[in-house]
Amino acid sequence: MPQATASTPNELGDISRDLQNLASGDPSGTKDLSDDISHYAEGPSGGPAAAAELSRRLGEALTGKTFKLAQAMPVANTCWVAVSARQLSEKQIEALQNEMKSGLMSIGANEQQAQNVADQVGAVQQAVTARHRRWYELL
Repeated sequence: MPQATASTPNELGDISRDLQNLASGDPSGTKDLSDDISHYAEGPSGGPAAAAELSRRLGEALTGKTFKLAQAMPVANTCWVAVSARQLSEKQIEALQNEMKSGLMSIGANEQQAQNVADQVGAVQQAVTARHRRWYELL
């Protein structure tokens, strides 16, 4: 898992507010969220583009939903882990995808939209990971 820094709580708050802006239909919401998470996804394999797509899918899933800032925090945390973690195993990525799906459904997204976002979490991780599969994972 990524290491939290002193600024992480503020950044998670920013991501939560971006999620609320997406839900309210703010036209700049997707860009704001993408700006807040893309810098974590820097790397040679298209991480920023994958993070931007994650933002777009979150916008589709959350537009028109109403929820409190505290309800968005678990989804914000999952977003942060998805773009900043570099050493997750396949099982951890699967758990992260399930966490995203259930978090989105808990704040009003339908199952198909939540699954669409969860699938992109896997794509983001594929783009940003620095972890190579271990020999025992190939068996």
